[in-house]
Amino acid sequence: MTLILSECTISDNDTYQDTKIKYSISLGEFKTEEEAVKIKAILESKLNSTLRIEKTVKNKYQLLFSNFVSSFEAGESAFDLYSNSLIQDYKIVRNGKPVEDVFTNVLFVAKYLGRPSVYSFNLLTKQSSVEWSRWGRKVISLNHSIDNQSAFITTVLGYGRQSRFPYIHEARIYFLNRVNDQTDELAELGNGVQLYTYWESSDTFKVNYSMLDTVNSKIVIQNIYPFDINGKSGLIQKRKYDLLQHGFPSIPRRNPVELSPNKEFQFRNVRSNGESNIYLRNLKQRSEELVVTTKRNINDARWSEDGNYLFIITDNQSVDSKGVKAEKTGELIIIDAFKMKIVRIFSGFHFENVLVHGKLLFFDERLKDIAQIAVYDYTRDKLLNTISLYGGCGINNLPM
Repeated sequence: MTLILSECTISDNDTYQDTKIKYSISLGEFKTEEEAVKIKAILESKLNSTLRIEKTVKNKYQLLFSNFVSSFEAGESAFDLYSNSLIQDYKIVRNGKPVEDVFTNVLFVAKYLGRPSVYSFNLLTKQSSVEWSRWGRKVISLNHSIDNQSAFITTVLGYGRQSRFPYIHEARIYFLNRVNDQTDELAELGNGVQLYTYWESSDTFKVNYSMLDTVNSKIVIQNIYPFDINGKSGLIQKRKYDLLQHGFPSIPRRNPVELSPNKEFQFRNVRSNGESNIYLRNLKQRSEELVVTTKRNINDARWSEDGNYLFIITDNQSVDSKGVKAEKTGELIIIDAFKMKIVRIFSGFHFENVLVHGKLLFFDERLKDIAQIAVYDYTRDKLLNTISLYGGCGINNLPM
């Protein structure tokens, strides 16, 4: 069975932009305006930026920093100020009212009352809490949206093998809107034999679900369910596979992203003498350097949002003389593309999934009975925390 989980004259445009700017960083709430003004002067000097004071509905005075188009963007900026010891406490507000800080609270999967559920890890308190759980439902896939404002949750009632044949019972898809703190059930998929989820593009999420034909058990019917970034469903595609001729539908392999988001860097992998040679090219300067050589295979590659850092995941696929596979460990290679050099290499685990989260990198560390998540600041080369819960945890899913 396979379960892969795998942002003058006032123009109309100015008015539109003003309606989008709704989020700010609140640096404190005060009983009197005089107290707010005093703290404002201190913090403005420290931050080298202009703050503003707004009166709340409770007749208090709130000290606000900047404007942002999303909670994630505001939270990212606030956490950066916090990490540099420029501020000590803060909260994200929208039109003056507190909202969830979707940057500081990062979603992952762990067990609650024995069933895989969605948890949230707080970067400030370093505490984990249950974000979403349903009685009897097991979360087998959590897929974060590109803008981190939402997530798709895929659950099943049960799964396993019967007479060496896979089964999945009552699969369902949910959409978690973090901005509105609302979860909607999108689809009931029923029973099947194979399921995997993936982002086809930045705005299209898909679930491929296969089931046996009720008339001809040699035929597998695969339904492909597409959803946009807001959870709206599209036209369902259907495919048929003959088990005797084609076997189960093949699972799409991860495609390493070679070109950086800023289109300034590009890497290529040259296999030679059983080794992977990673070359990094600066497209502006038209220069290329060999940055790393490894005997492992390149499994995946991601970039930071600004395109200045490259994250390469390798895997050990070697076998011994008796044909026994080696322990599935690999490497996570952090590369500073601008400086053309390796920042750090993590090893000793199987690195299943990575989540680029602003200047932070969350990645799975798995080995035998260990399933934990590391939190790493790649711009400072600093390991911030390791998330470890009873029963294991993962960015997208738990080990099956």
